[in-house]
Amino acid sequence: MRILPALFTLTLGATANAQANRDDLTPLEISYTTTVSKDLKSVLIDVVVEHVNRPALHLAMPSWTPGAYGIRDNGDRVRELTILGGDRAKLPVTRMDVGTWSVDTAGHSTIEVSYTVSASRRRRFGRRGDGDGETTVTGFQISGPNTYMYVRGHKDQGVTSRYSVPDGWRVANGLLPTEDPDVRYARDYDTFIDAPTIVGIFEERTFDVNGTPFSCIFFENAQEYDFDIDAFVDIVEKISTSCGELYGSFPFPNYVYLFTLPGGGGLEHLNSTSIGLRADAQKKNPEAGASVVAHEFFHTWNVKRIRPSVLGPFDYQRENYTGNLWVSEGWTSYFGDLTLVRTGIITPEEFLGKLRGIIRREQNKPRRKEHSVFWASRNAWHRYRDEEGSRVDYYGKGELLGALIDLKIRHETNNKKSLNDVMRFFNRWFAERNVGFEEMDVERACTAVSNYDFAEFFARHVFGTVDPPIADWLAYAGIDYTEDVIECSFPFSLRGTRISGRPAPGGEETDEPRPGETIKAIDGEEFEDVNTFLRAHAAGDVVKLTLERRDETREVEVTLSDEPIVNPSLSFREDPTELERAIRDTWLSSVD
Repeated sequence: MRILPALFTLTLGATANAQANRDDLTPLEISYTTTVSKDLKSVLIDVVVEHVNRPALHLAMPSWTPGAYGIRDNGDRVRELTILGGDRAKLPVTRMDVGTWSVDTAGHSTIEVSYTVSASRRRRFGRRGDGDGETTVTGFQISGPNTYMYVRGHKDQGVTSRYSVPDGWRVANGLLPTEDPDVRYARDYDTFIDAPTIVGIFEERTFDVNGTPFSCIFFENAQEYDFDIDAFVDIVEKISTSCGELYGSFPFPNYVYLFTLPGGGGLEHLNSTSIGLRADAQKKNPEAGASVVAHEFFHTWNVKRIRPSVLGPFDYQRENYTGNLWVSEGWTSYFGDLTLVRTGIITPEEFLGKLRGIIRREQNKPRRKEHSVFWASRNAWHRYRDEEGSRVDYYGKGELLGALIDLKIRHETNNKKSLNDVMRFFNRWFAERNVGFEEMDVERACTAVSNYDFAEFFARHVFGTVDPPIADWLAYAGIDYTEDVIECSFPFSLRGTRISGRPAPGGEETDEPRPGETIKAIDGEEFEDVNTFLRAHAAGDVVKLTLERRDETREVEVTLSDEPIVNPSLSFREDPTELERAIRDTWLSSVD
């Protein structure tokens, strides 16, 4: 996942503690109807549950969204909850906690649950301010986990979903279509809510890869698409085709890309992905959105199907901890970048530049040796204000480790095996059997595929905090790696001149430099380059920074740290050995 500030997305969720009844094993028939309100400030949800035949049902709202690792107790946004029996009489309902309701069925075999889902606190649903007036709404996106209750004990039941939308609007999501364009089907609740839905007026393009249909949906509320959609779709098709070739087939009957504008980032789903695009960036370069497309589409396998055992079927009421997000996210980033170079969207030199940037960011995090990448994965649910900026990141570190493991496997097998084969191993023995893998299975799979014992590598670099053998293992592909080291640094992480990390919770202010601030001057003078400045100073020097954020400027004194700064350099060797050249060529061009 990449964080997506998606336009018009519902943001709801809740905790749940009630236990399902012991007789809740009887199959139910469950259908949902989603109706857009006339004022576009909410949606009405109707849930019909048939074949009840039990004294009570427990209803719950999820308290987190798969792919976004954070608890959200937003059950209070469920309004006007009404539950009727077959005779249309109201049934007694007890709210067990913020997101759980217990229903006395009073002997009815059919019950109807109706409620309204309201807007988030920051944004009215389906509508945005536009000066003194309001923008005419032409559609919006609905997020499943934040919108739809489920019947406790019955998430494995099939779901029929109907959408009632204004005239001229259409429905787009990754669920199975039916003869009725406003009705979709899901095999279970997990699949149902893992399909974000765009309702409205939108642009659509389609393509076919070896008989599998793909749809690309583009939604911008003003209906202004000032970029070459078709050129971008050609890129999306290249990416989709390459990923499918790696695994040999697609694991879905149809797939939907949901592109919303404006926006950024994305979120993976089982048979679809939701991605934000910037029209200005796409107009300048049709390849601008390629990286996030490659990342999110590779998630179709890695994390959605090749998944840690705790990530499906989901427990929506509490944290689902795994130490393998460095694989689920980091390797996805790695294969996303590989897909770009393998399809010719970027050059091998540009790929090497991406890898250099990752190494530089990870090797210059001042607190990177406090915790392992395995710990960072488990800590995804509890990230605090400075940890992303100064501690190991399971995205970046995971991508680096993925690249090194890939090259090591190629070297040890004389270029007969690779990380491609590890992914196919997981796909065959786990994904195709619909089972998740356990914490130690990644090491076992790498060892099984390569016949090289990865135990020490994992102990030192995955479960431990020792820096990985970057230079030695990149050399397997004929890559020269050197480091220019500056002996002092600022006591915080930078991306360019911007302080990285998360702002303090609740907008808390401190006297120290804050994440999001940009260095405008040092000791009252403008500077050409941070590294040039640091080379002329030493650890212990006190300097005055002029910091700017949101047009606010302030001055802060800091003491330079003795933590060195590493500036890596990567280049393809002109005279690689025969094996190194073979590894390099197949690594960057082939999915075999």
